[in-house]
Amino acid sequence: SQRDFAMHLDLLVAEADVAPLDRIDEPGDGRPRVAITFDDAYSGAVNEGVRELAKRNLPATIFVAPGRLNGHVFWWDALSRGDDALDESVRHHALHELAGADERVRAWAAGTALPVTGTQPQYARAATRAELAAALAFPGITVGSHTWSHRNLAALDAGEVDAEVSDSREWLRAEFGDKAVDWLAYPYGLDSNEVHSRVAKASYVGAVRIDGGWHSPADVSPFARPRLSIGSRLSVADLRARLNGARLS
Repeated sequence: SQRDFAMHLDLLVAEADVAPLDRIDEPGDGRPRVAITFDDAYSGAVNEGVRELAKRNLPATIFVAPGRLNGHVFWWDALSRGDDALDESVRHHALHELAGADERVRAWAAGTALPVTGTQPQYARAATRAELAAALAFPGITVGSHTWSHRNLAALDAGEVDAEVSDSREWLRAEFGDKAVDWLAYPYGLDSNEVHSRVAKASYVGAVRIDGGWHSPADVSPFARPRLSIGSRLSVADLRARLNGARLS
């Protein structure tokens, strides 16, 4: 909820050094050093979320799949039933057999009579280009690449990977100039050594997974940076415990 998100931000202000993603490896003030990121450019994050950040003058990066903007309903939301998690067998088939490709997943769902909904509330749809531009008007807010169409890069051939990562980077640069940073977030957190190599050749400076937690930049590849995933049910106390864990590591 927006209330919980605001409380998380207040905790980070009090107990962490919040830095822009492209400056995450600079020396901090001795506290846990974090960069705030959002995947998928959901309208709720781009609008309400960014306004909460702006109130606190906090930087953040929104990872955008340009081919999935302007009110798009992501397939995993369309196949979910309310608050229930997506069936694991459905998710596995969609990600690994269908490469997480939206059109292929929807066609498969239609052919197997899986229920598909397109009636998500506005905050649960992808933001528009205009909403992104408005968010980027706030100081410290940047965009990074989430590939062009949010496919599983580890399931694609080299040419498809190159197109996904290059087209997205070029579009973001053309649309938003220096508000676009040369970082990429792997869709679904799925990657491989070959994908790392293709991303590096596309002139990115870093790429992030979904999870993996706290780390030192010296201990990981710049194209396989872990993140701490903040789930919708993570309490302020749990986030504080994770920050304390960072101090001890």
